[in-house]
Amino acid sequence: AAAQVQAVAPRGGAPFAYGIQAHIFGDDPRIYDHIKALGFTWVKQQVEWFRYNPAPGVYNWGDLDRIVDGATANGLNVLLSVVKAPDWARGPAADHSVDGPPQNLQTFADFMGAMAARYKGRVKAYEIWNEQNLHYEWGNEPLDPGRYVAMLKLAYNAIKAADPSAYVISGALTPTGAPPPLAMDDFTYLELMYQAGLKNYCDGVGVHPSGYNVPPDAPWPGYTDPGASFRGPFDGGSAWHHSWSFKATMEGYRNIMVKYGDGGKRLWPTEFGWASVENLGAGPAPGYGYAADNTEAEQAQYIVTAYRMAKNWGWVGPMFLWNLNFAPASGRANEKAAFSIVREDWSPRPAFHALASMPK
Repeated sequence: AAAQVQAVAPRGGAPFAYGIQAHIFGDDPRIYDHIKALGFTWVKQQVEWFRYNPAPGVYNWGDLDRIVDGATANGLNVLLSVVKAPDWARGPAADHSVDGPPQNLQTFADFMGAMAARYKGRVKAYEIWNEQNLHYEWGNEPLDPGRYVAMLKLAYNAIKAADPSAYVISGALTPTGAPPPLAMDDFTYLELMYQAGLKNYCDGVGVHPSGYNVPPDAPWPGYTDPGASFRGPFDGGSAWHHSWSFKATMEGYRNIMVKYGDGGKRLWPTEFGWASVENLGAGPAPGYGYAADNTEAEQAQYIVTAYRMAKNWGWVGPMFLWNLNFAPASGRANEKAAFSIVREDWSPRPAFHALASMPK
C-alpha cells in the first residue's frame, strides 16, 4: 500500500498585504511596472487547468513558467487560482457548455501536486477553485459543499507534500442569495464547508466581497441611494441581502469562521472591486448597470476605503483588487473593463493614482 503522507497542519499566516489580479500575457513589462508603481506586493493569476494538463500525466507549463518567472523576478508574491477541469477529467455525463470539476477528484490533486513541486518556493499561495457555489462554475452538477471539501482536502495534501511552505486557500464563493440549482447562498455554503471539515484543509478562507454601487463602509442593512439607477441593493425581494455589501459579506464570513473555531485564520479577498464606466468610452455591459452609478472618483474612494477597513479589522490576509488591466486585455466594452484601474490605452484611472499614493 502507498505510504500515508501526514498532512501539514494549517497555519494562520500571511499578514494583510496589497495585491491585485492581472491578466498576464507574454512578457509585457507594463504589467509588473504598474503593480510596482502601486506599491503592491502580491499578484493573482487565474490558471485554467485544462490548458496545462491536456491529457492524463501530460503537462504543458510554457506560459505559466513565464508568468511565475516574471512575477518573481519583479519581487512579487504569486497567488495562482486554479479552475476548469479538462474534458478528459470530467466524465461521460459532463455538461461541456459550462466549466466544472473533475469526475475523479484525485486527478485534480495530481495536477496541484505537480504544479506545487514545479514552483516550490516561488508560488506562495494556491486558491482551490472559484465560486463553486455557482452552477456554471460547478458543471451544472448539484451544488455540493461536501464534495468541494473532499476535493480541497486531496489538493491540500498534495500541495503540502510538494511544498509545505505554500499557502492553500479555499475557493472563494460568490456572494449571492440566489437559490439552487442556480446557486447557493454563500453564508450557507461556507457553513456547510466547515461542517465538512474545511478548517483542517486550508491556511486561509477565500472570499469575493462585492461592491456594486454600495460604498464599502455603508451601514447594512439600511443604507439606500435614492439617486441610483441600479436598484437591486435597495428595492425588491433581495434588497439589503448581505451579498450587495462589502462590509456585510466580510463581517458575515468572519462570524462563521469564529463560530467554527477557525478565528486564528485570515480571510483572503481574492477578488473585490467597484466598477465605473466613466471616461471608459463604453457604457455598462448588460447586467452591469451599477457601473454607471459609480463615478471614477467614487471607484477610487471605495477601493481605498475597503483596503483601509480590511487592514484595520486585523483578520484579513492578502487582498486582491479586481482588476489591473482587463480594459487593455479585453477591450473597453467588456464587462471586466469597468473594474480596471487603467484604461484601454494603459493610461491610469483615478483609482490607480489613489492606490499608488495611499499610505501602505
